[in-house]
Amino acid sequence: MSQSNANEQATSESNPSDQSADALPKFADKIQRSPSLTSYTAGWRTATLEYYRQPAGETPKLCLDHYAIAICLNQGVEIEQQIAEIAKGRLQTDRYFQGGSTLIPMHHTYWGRWRQPVESIMVNLSADLLHRNAAEILHRDRVELLPRTLLHDPLILQIALALKADLESGRPGGRLYAETLTTALAVHLLRNYASQQQQSRQYTGGLSPTQIQPVLDYITTYLDQQLSLEELAEVAQLSPYHFCRSFKRSLGFTPHQYVIRQRVERAKLLLRDGKMGISEVAIACGFTHQSHLNRHFKRLTGITPKKFSTP
Repeated sequence: MSQSNANEQATSESNPSDQSADALPKFADKIQRSPSLTSYTAGWRTATLEYYRQPAGETPKLCLDHYAIAICLNQGVEIEQQIAEIAKGRLQTDRYFQGGSTLIPMHHTYWGRWRQPVESIMVNLSADLLHRNAAEILHRDRVELLPRTLLHDPLILQIALALKADLESGRPGGRLYAETLTTALAVHLLRNYASQQQQSRQYTGGLSPTQIQPVLDYITTYLDQQLSLEELAEVAQLSPYHFCRSFKRSLGFTPHQYVIRQRVERAKLLLRDGKMGISEVAIACGFTHQSHLNRHFKRLTGITPKKFSTP
């Protein structure tokens, strides 16, 4: 796991506008253990990811001030646990397989113990992220998720693994990619695990011309920076979730996919100009590293930047 830690350290991006690491929702602070990989320096504002490889142990009895999902990555792990509103708070033993999850809402007392090594991902979501999306899709200012154990939900596992892979690769997707995934996760939880289900609002159209052009102009202007889903949605005056859906209906790509394509197009222009090296072009186009430019450039054009720039 030393490579994961190196990736995190090497790709730290300090931004004065980012929420401080101390204010981010974390599980590690409650259990007093150090994860092998985290998103603390990734610039995410309303969520964090923690990856653990732990020996046998237990958590203290805790009560979170945020929502958390623990996803098991190994096979056949028995976990003794207590959680409010499940089995009347009595101790129960559950056997987890890969992808099995525990959903711990905030303000619910939890305790857990495992007697063998455990590999897991913890995704922490702020209350603000859940409540903001609840107002948009469920017509509610406040919402409460139900605690769940032995939850087998393929989408939760897919999103958690995608976020982990992005961190391990040095965050080639950037903040926009992570915020798109964590927003989708929040909406999925609200629609499937909220205490009171209501009819979601249905948005069938895309962005209007007066919405989409300012967004495209904003992306072009700040293409070399780490764009966030929240700031693009604010330009369109929509919630992040509905902005993402409407943007895709209008352009056929998610905001993250569109931004990557625009960065590759700008890279083509700069490579043809020949005044910058490939690593300089990568930074000028908003890629974190030259390797990230290489990956996306080859995926979209079929050739490497070096070959493209060679006469």
